[in-house]
Amino acid sequence: SILTVTFEVPGDLCEDALNAFIQDLLWEKKFCNKAGEPMTVIRLKGIVSFAGKAHQVMLQGVHELYEFNETPQLWEENSHINRLVFIGRNLDKNILQEIFISTVVTNGGKK
Repeated sequence: SILTVTFEVPGDLCEDALNAFIQDLLWEKKFCNKAGEPMTVIRLKGIVSFAGKAHQVMLQGVHELYEFNETPQLWEENSHINRLVFIGRNLDKNILQEIFISTVVTNGGKK
């Protein structure tokens, strides 16, 4: 069965850490749900805030391919909310969000 998981996390992201997170998720299939089944992402999309960049960055992924595109949209002061959507099998929102916050958010998800 296909699941959709969405979450929002405030803060700025480290671009290298986000690349590593996505590669571990899409390519290496390192993340498992509570039942021990590997999470499989079919589609990934989001708007993210990279540390040091004023513009919003769009993230899009399908199966093992993904890309970042800087948008013309500027972030408003103190409103850097990363929004992510994962569509796939065996997804666990709590595990994905916990790993994302601990490894990618430069200030641990705190403003």
